[in-house]
Amino acid sequence: MSIRQRLAAIAAATALIVTGFATTTVPSAVAAVPEDENPLPVFTLDGPIIDKDNVDTWNPGHEFIFPSVFHASEYLDEPLAEWYVYYAPHDAPGGINLMYSDSLDGPWTQYESNPLIRKTWGDNYDVSHVSAPDAVWNDETGELFLYFHGENTTDRYATSTDGVTFDYGGVVMTTEQFGQDATETSYNRIFENPFPANGWEYAMFFMVNDTTNVRRIGLAYSHDMVNWEAQPGWVVEPGVAEGTNVAGPEIWQWDGKTYVLYGSSTGTIFAKQLDSSLHSFGESLPLYVPGATPPQDGRASSPQIITVGDKTHMIFEIGGRSGTTIAHATLDPDGIRDPLNTRPEDPMYEKCTGEGSDEFDGTALGDAWSVVRDDESRYSVADGSLTMSSSPTSIDGATLPQLPVSADAWEVTTKLTYAPEEKYQQAGLMLYRDDLNNAKLTWGFAKDGQRIDFTWKNKGKDRFDGWAWEDSLFPPADMGDTIWLRMTSDGEWITAAASTNGETFTTVGRPIAADELAATAIGPAAYRGDTGAPDTPASFDWLRFTPTDAELAACAESGTDPGEDPGTDPGDDDQGDDDQGNDDDQGENDDAGDGDSAATLSMSVAHQTLERGETQTVVASGFEPGESVTGTMHSTPLDLGSQTADADGDVTFSWTIPADTSVGVHSAVLTGEVSGEVSADFRVSADQLAATGANAAPWLWAGALMLLVGAAALTVGRLRGRSAPNNRS
Repeated sequence: MSIRQRLAAIAAATALIVTGFATTTVPSAVAAVPEDENPLPVFTLDGPIIDKDNVDTWNPGHEFIFPSVFHASEYLDEPLAEWYVYYAPHDAPGGINLMYSDSLDGPWTQYESNPLIRKTWGDNYDVSHVSAPDAVWNDETGELFLYFHGENTTDRYATSTDGVTFDYGGVVMTTEQFGQDATETSYNRIFENPFPANGWEYAMFFMVNDTTNVRRIGLAYSHDMVNWEAQPGWVVEPGVAEGTNVAGPEIWQWDGKTYVLYGSSTGTIFAKQLDSSLHSFGESLPLYVPGATPPQDGRASSPQIITVGDKTHMIFEIGGRSGTTIAHATLDPDGIRDPLNTRPEDPMYEKCTGEGSDEFDGTALGDAWSVVRDDESRYSVADGSLTMSSSPTSIDGATLPQLPVSADAWEVTTKLTYAPEEKYQQAGLMLYRDDLNNAKLTWGFAKDGQRIDFTWKNKGKDRFDGWAWEDSLFPPADMGDTIWLRMTSDGEWITAAASTNGETFTTVGRPIAADELAATAIGPAAYRGDTGAPDTPASFDWLRFTPTDAELAACAESGTDPGEDPGTDPGDDDQGDDDQGNDDDQGENDDAGDGDSAATLSMSVAHQTLERGETQTVVASGFEPGESVTGTMHSTPLDLGSQTADADGDVTFSWTIPADTSVGVHSAVLTGEVSGEVSADFRVSADQLAATGANAAPWLWAGALMLLVGAAALTVGRLRGRSAPNNRS
């Protein structure tokens, strides 16, 4: 449909969805608006429409983002099918792909000559990548306008009459043009202005990053879809519900109201109402809350919503960074919006606890507990809580009370009262196999303040994203001194969540493969590393296993709690002395800095995928100020030299990938004299040709990833007749 028809079509459509973003604020996205007061419809996931590992199309990075739906049969003379979806690989070299189908339910066929557009296009541009397509029909010119970015500082467009061969148009927006200290202007969506009384026919929403590394939604107007005038101020700024970033905007009408849809750091898709100046107001309403396990991984973004007949579809993006793909969902009147919070009547299982739970009502730990490195001076059970002092060590020296967990499904929740105020202080839940293989969900303090992290230590190396903050939540300043932490295993994946109100949870971090971690126990933990941080006590009110269906049925039938406090021994002070969880291997050869923090060693790479001859940059934090840090690239070792950690404990290494580097996965390893080692992986891809394949058009196209795309763009459904694409972070 034409751009002028979109508002009407979107008024009939329904939905929005939000992408996971950098730095998430912990209060649940849904906490602000009770579900029974949310006027937005619910969408239920049908599943991916393309495998991220698809080998039948252009797929340099095994990740696809930012779909844009176009109703091809309405505008093109001889379309390949009824519907087109333009989308992009994420990392460099990126590119713009096309798939098509006669039904939005699929199946989808990949265009044989993908990509349509590459990172190099004759004399027009030569960039590291292009990405984030947005397809819009221009009634005035009778052409398809395809918008895309490359680099992240520059938005461009191209035109086509057949949807597969394009002529380059030019630049439509830059950081310089927008101003306001912008460092990125990308992931744009174009639509007919729903409030034309302000004198403009068309509007553009786009993601803006700035010098503070906070992402907001910007606005521009146009009379012809080519020449754009940037507007001051913001359409949306991040709030408590969203975290520190919003992106992937879309305009959308539902039930007589006009909304902006956008992605957020929480991985949820939100909507806010728009006034006639296209600036948002009112509450942030969650539209789509993704599940925590694959394929969604707690993140959804860049929705396109289309109604065909009596069925409303959403084509959007799901999955964590470096594992994203394109999916389909359907409006579902009987659906559940938030899969993480399905028991509002008893969210903490106070009325019915599972077997193995402990309310800490006695004076000692019971027989079910074991303690790794048992030091009774480090913990006590009294007055209805387990209180732990902070071990002046990392994981490999901490005292760890533990309860056994199986390889089957289980869920554990605890209530923690704590007040971390200095770097390296942290307390929370520890899921444990040994000192080199564990997962921690901790509330701690880092250089940027309080933070909630879900960190997986695998063979002594932490998986922790300090670049896009995919493994962290940032609590609000006024949250107080109490938090609820939860770890869940479905037998296949382990996930984490946190709540600051004791009612609703928000997903924290990326899932962990249960069989790879192979944990055997879980319990509370508190430590502060070998630092000068004070010994702040951590008080755990209880540790509860979620009841099984059988236990819930028994509770409902009898009115009793079959799992109540079976782990506590109210009278035997000698219980818990056995160090049953100790393992002779534990603690040996562990990195000195591992587990030191909420700011423990963490490292991120600027480019998840890049070519030989290109420059890679890594940034790491958590080292001691003034510490000497050496760098090495593996597989074949390449000496990266040494750097001195700055006053915040940060170091940055940049180097050129050698021409003889093998194609495949490599790693950067940074080693501090005191803090130990941290590493991160990246992929070196084969050198890409600069020209497209079977098309006669001169299009050369590239990369779909921006430097901080993981933290950056989240897109929501917009006012378009051809379903709106998802922006991804």
